[in-house]
Amino acid sequence: MEAYKEHVLDHMKELWRKWRSDLLRYKIIHKKLTLKAAYNASPPDGLNKSEWQWLIKEIFSKREFKERSARNSNNRAQYLKELMPRTGSKPFRQVIWDDLGGNNGKKPSLVDVFYSTRKKGTQLPNAETTQKYEELRETMAKDPSLSQVEVVQQVFKSKSRDRVVGFGGGIKLKDVRGPQPSRVELQTKLNAANKHNEVLANRVEEVQAENNEMKERVSLVESRMKMFQDALVSQLNVTIPTSQSGSEMQE
Repeated sequence: MEAYKEHVLDHMKELWRKWRSDLLRYKIIHKKLTLKAAYNASPPDGLNKSEWQWLIKEIFSKREFKERSARNSNNRAQYLKELMPRTGSKPFRQVIWDDLGGNNGKKPSLVDVFYSTRKKGTQLPNAETTQKYEELRETMAKDPSLSQVEVVQQVFKSKSRDRVVGFGGGIKLKDVRGPQPSRVELQTKLNAANKHNEVLANRVEEVQAENNEMKERVSLVESRMKMFQDALVSQLNVTIPTSQSGSEMQE
């Protein structure tokens, strides 16, 4: 049971969120009711009055829930209707399992999932979907090392941190990208990197100081050499006559 515990709990959370969203959409928004009016109205089938009122008061009325709903609505509005999946109520996981070999252990690519969830019969239904399909193929063929998340970010310009465009609501980033390091691990790595950079900075300062000292020594040696050279030339000019003067003396 422990091996399936996390998967089952995640699936239950998905079912809870979807059921809760359906209640809000069909029992309040589509009926154009305010939350106050819905609170006093008859509860939907399957819920008693107290459960329905708890849901409105403790979930739908919370500021965080309203902000998240508005943000999600805005994100959905920016997604082209032509690119919407055509699977109806059938989840992507079921498509992967039934149609793309998931029941045999196969892991379909993002291109396969996108095509299977958008096709109409055996063809893609419109030019927009076909264009995105070709962009997915070309991006993956051009650089096979890209992860599915990176492909999505390039093709769809997605900024979502929770979902993967093209894989439906049941697949999260962590499912295709793997677990990400915790904040503690990131902070530990950052501290180690900062310490390493500090050591390098100190070493650079030491090397610069050594370089400046070497320049001063070289400058001092050059100055002394110049003094020695000037003194030697001066001494030679006094004690040794030129060849022309020597000839005149012989004459």
